[in-house]
Amino acid sequence: MSMYKTYRAKWAMIDPEIWVQNASLTIDPMGTIIHCGSSSNPSAIDLGDGVMMPALINAHTHLELSALKNQLPMNMGFTSWVQHLIETRACTPTETLIQGAQDACEKLWKLGTCAVGEISSLGLTQNIFFNSGLYGCWFQEYLGNEIIPLNTHLSDPQTNCFISLAGHAPHTTSPNLLKHLKQASTNKPFSIHVAESDVEMTFITQASGSWADFLTSRGVDYSQWGLPQLSPVRHLERIGLLDHNTLLVHLLNIDKHDLTIVKKYHCPVCICPRSNVNLHQRLPNVNQMIDSGLTVCLGTDSLASVASLSIWDEMKYLATHCPNISPTQILAMATTSGARALGIDNQLGRLAAGYNSVFLFVPVDGNSPETIASQLVYGGAEMVNHLQLPGKPFFSKLSRNRFQLL
Repeated sequence: MSMYKTYRAKWAMIDPEIWVQNASLTIDPMGTIIHCGSSSNPSAIDLGDGVMMPALINAHTHLELSALKNQLPMNMGFTSWVQHLIETRACTPTETLIQGAQDACEKLWKLGTCAVGEISSLGLTQNIFFNSGLYGCWFQEYLGNEIIPLNTHLSDPQTNCFISLAGHAPHTTSPNLLKHLKQASTNKPFSIHVAESDVEMTFITQASGSWADFLTSRGVDYSQWGLPQLSPVRHLERIGLLDHNTLLVHLLNIDKHDLTIVKKYHCPVCICPRSNVNLHQRLPNVNQMIDSGLTVCLGTDSLASVASLSIWDEMKYLATHCPNISPTQILAMATTSGARALGIDNQLGRLAAGYNSVFLFVPVDGNSPETIASQLVYGGAEMVNHLQLPGKPFFSKLSRNRFQLL
């Protein structure tokens, strides 16, 4: 008996730019797509009226902060929020943090997310991530001044889930440490928060302000960081951190010159709209990013600053507040661009031959790609309970690289 599986549906979104009607998707026994296109295969598993589409990608999140949901004030300024986060996390039992991360991983699958860029500063989520069945990159994050031997074994991005490094931010991490981390993560994604807040901007451009006071209170000496500089982006360019593998997260405070620099080095950008509004009361200039030709993807940040880890919620929020960005462009942020940012764009983000088979079926009714894209972006958050993951892999704890279809 053939171990190949073929599904059919009224529509397939191969990627946000390519749609097929009366579509079929065939998967081989190893969980790899061998065909996606128009077909009338009568033996296919009929999913019905709706669309088969790539599962979503959350390119920036902090699963180890999931247990802090609803525990931090978000109306007292960014520095205050950071202080409360540090204090609350320190008082939270490790077991509680671990359980929160495990629960969040399980929820991500139910939300239609198959891959994440997980940022971990405590190192608590590495095993959770690798045992979850999720794809993507687990980033060990560092900050401060001290250059210590890295205790993280970096793994090959060609595997389904792998390990790389992250520098926290230019306002928390010395240039020497950032360069050390970036050099150690050669040919792998390197993540860093950049230009996220007004206090960061003041610190980078003036080497003073409330953030300078905060670092001093915590015993962090920034006197050798080469500050002030004209902007956080220009600071990172000066120390040689920018290239096509450097994932810049947030970019809330940037100007046209910064955008030109980001474009010059082909850096992907991850925005977290709901978190930005909750913590900073504004969105990044997404229109300008798109017009500049940047690769822009979506992240949720953590449950310490948003109500959910749902990329559907992120898409709807962005579409509602930036209506001139097309639903197709927003879907690309949640699929193809997210895969590109995490270095897995040869595995995920599209329904195409040779790609991993995890995909979503969403029961939407539409007669054109434009109509369906709009329904997905504006209504996907309400349809989560009706999602199907026909191609979701079963993750074998015996081997990180072996997957089989349910």
